Amino acid sequence: MAYLFLILSSVCSLTIAHLLKVTETKNLRTLNTLTVNYIVAAIFAFLVGYESNTGSAFVSYSAILFMFCIIVGAFFIGNFVAYSKSVHTNGVGITIAAMRLSLLIPVVISIYWYAEYLSGLKIVGILGVFGAMLLLIPKKNHIKIGSISASWLLILIFVLSGFADASLKIYEEEFSSNLNELTFMGLVFLGAFIIGLIVALLRKGPLVTKKEALLGAAIGIPNLYSSIFLIYALGGISGSVAYPIVNILNVLGGTFLGLIIWNDQVSTKQWMGISMAVIAILLLI
Repeated sequence: MAYLFLILSSVCSLTIAHLLKVTETKNLRTLNTLTVNYIVAAIFAFLVGYESNTGSAFVSYSAILFMFCIIVGAFFIGNFVAYSKSVHTNGVGITIAAMRLSLLIPVVISIYWYAEYLSGLKIVGILGVFGAMLLLIPKKNHIKIGSISASWLLILIFVLSGFADASLKIYEEEFSSNLNELTFMGLVFLGAFIIGLIVALLRKGPLVTKKEALLGAAIGIPNLYSSIFLIYALGGISGSVAYPIVNILNVLGGTFLGLIIWNDQVSTKQWMGISMAVIAILLLI
């Protein structure tokens, strides 16, 4: 059953990538669409994850937890905006591969902050990440998203996604005894919603159109359940098995999703980068 949950988690992640590509191709406002996504995901997370937390501990940590969730929410929505732009310009498979390589950042933080052991294979995996990134980055300096080159979007996703994942490690080590996972994710999604709402209000135009609201709501459900299914899977198998499987499913699934549905172009060098990304993920876990 745990392996079925891993497949479902991957399907949800690929659904998000597909819907974000739809957002860009229909010229909808990414930030406004994602803002709706996060309030929908937050509401569902609170409903699904409601349970009694450790009362006194939660109260004493509430201010710290809330600020932490706001910061994590900023990483989440910033990463998704960059992710949406990248799947449109760089392709689904390449973008997902760059995002999954960001596993390097929580690994490095775990080693230096929480004194986890660095094996020889992980050192090889770290080197493999840099090699894969160099192979994945396309020569698209002439394509600009605002003032940012399409090539740099992959680096931005790598950094933002890495710190977002690292924040989950910090939650697990520092706050998990005071707050269950789904309620924590609800607070993170709420933080992302607040940030998105503030930025959207400062911009010109309507807050949200009907199409943006519908697509945002459609993204919100798989956004939440990609995490829920992964949590369910971790209840049946160890993280050392679950994480590499779901990451590799996402990289390979994203590659074929882009090729079959969106006619993404993948160069020989980028195919090598995708292959190296899969190997690096295996070595880092």
